[in-house]
Amino acid sequence: MANNAGGRRGASKGIFFLVLVTVFLIGFVVGMVVIHFASQNDEDESTKALKMTVASENHVTNVYIPKRERVLGQIAKNGYITENFELEDGYMIYKDENGEKISHLGIDLSYHNPMVDWDKLAASGVEFVMLRCGYRGYTEGGLIKDEVFDEYAAEANRVGIKLGVYFFTQSITVEEAEAEADFVLDLIKDYDLSYPVALDTELIEDSEARTNTTEISKELRSQMAIAFCERIKEEGYYPVIYASENWMRRNMDLEMLNQYDFWAAQYQPQNDFLYDFTIWQYTDSGSVPGVAQKADLDISLVDYSEFVPALREAVLSKGEIIEGEGAPGDAVIIEETIESKEE
Repeated sequence: MANNAGGRRGASKGIFFLVLVTVFLIGFVVGMVVIHFASQNDEDESTKALKMTVASENHVTNVYIPKRERVLGQIAKNGYITENFELEDGYMIYKDENGEKISHLGIDLSYHNPMVDWDKLAASGVEFVMLRCGYRGYTEGGLIKDEVFDEYAAEANRVGIKLGVYFFTQSITVEEAEAEADFVLDLIKDYDLSYPVALDTELIEDSEARTNTTEISKELRSQMAIAFCERIKEEGYYPVIYASENWMRRNMDLEMLNQYDFWAAQYQPQNDFLYDFTIWQYTDSGSVPGVAQKADLDISLVDYSEFVPALREAVLSKGEIIEGEGAPGDAVIIEETIESKEE
């Protein structure tokens, strides 16, 4: 009987161990199933969130800029009718063949124009402002931000005056011109631009200026302008070149620059500028409410605000920018935004 009791106790222990192992295995399997479904649910939520983000961001803006009529020869020439420029209420305007004003009044400002009353300026009839964002020093060649740029750019955006900028170049190599463009791009990234980014190239009378002590050919100066403009264009802004007629003729190869718009500096009541241009800086002694000092005044023959803001969006959304013959109809711009559809 003692041997039988010992056998029963051994059998009981074996059954208990088997039950314990079975319970452990069942618990392990159930736990793994729960973890699997919880993980799958988290993955589904993450995937869904990602798809929603992509769907909301995946839009494309296409910009169409129609070809502007120009008088083309070896270089583009001034095709405006001189008599159609006239003063009206103290400001220069340009009228089309039907006598309708098609120009837009502007002003360019820098730290040389302190204490601007932007609300008065906005109410004055000025439609756009070209702010100097910075310059390269003409002795040591450092890149310097205009000390009032951030304040003035923010104010222009606040009061609704259309904003463009210009940079005074003193580059002596293509690499320096590209560095100037990158400097400008960093300065303007936080502001809404609806007018061009201009490269200001002009004479420095100081004989010790770096551009006077370095030999710069017409070809090199034009290559530097192209490098600047193309870098600006890559980021969805619209480049133009500011220069006087004499500077263009003596120091630039205009055949190389036919693709760019020019901002012409010529201070006289009648415009007989030789070359094609889209903006005319017609005086350096203009008076405008809100600006205490005499200032440079301009008129633009193109309303850049109709397409410039969309250029940046087109680049950011990887859309298309089509210039010239590809632009449909007579509209200055047709902007298309296409929202993606999740399948």
